[in-house]
Amino acid sequence: GQFPLADLAMVGSMSGGDGVLWALVRDGNGGVVRVKEGFYMGQNHGRIILVSDNRLNLIEIVPNGLGGWVERPKTIALDGIGGEN
Repeated sequence: GQFPLADLAMVGSMSGGDGVLWALVRDGNGGVVRVKEGFYMGQNHGRIILVSDNRLNLIEIVPNGLGGWVERPKTIALDGIGGEN
């Protein structure tokens, strides 16, 4: 995913045949992609750690400004639901 997380919106979810919950995410071009736990999205290699019916949680790896890296949790809520970042 080359899009900033701010440009992404979760628009729904669906269950796969194996019981895995997929999130449907609208990308910055207006397309919709399916993602699940373990996938990466966003410009900062955000790894999805949890998908639920109304949000997905990920951990971004971002530079800390000191030459190192820090993990930063992010939440993308279902479109129309207020979510924390």
